[in-house]
Amino acid sequence: MDINDLINERHGNFTHLKKLIVSINLMPGISKSSFDHITEKLLQHLEKGVDKNKLKIVIETELCLTYGLYTYEFNSEELSETIFDWWKNH
Repeated sequence: MDINDLINERHGNFTHLKKLIVSINLMPGISKSSFDHITEKLLQHLEKGVDKNKLKIVIETELCLTYGLYTYEFNSEELSETIFDWWKNH
């Protein structure tokens, strides 16, 4: 695989993960580009081989600290499961 193939694959992964995150509808009305930060953060962890528990912590941290949500406003267990399953099956 050459560098262009790797770049295209990563871009495709980013795009699919972002669509998945947006489809969950965590924050209705927020622009899709607002999810770029969490998408990049999660993709980096997935590429490094993160496990479900660590992914859950990353999701909680990002949604609370970066986006200002409270933990009762989302189900981090379900989100991490959905994202982890997508990664394993994509």
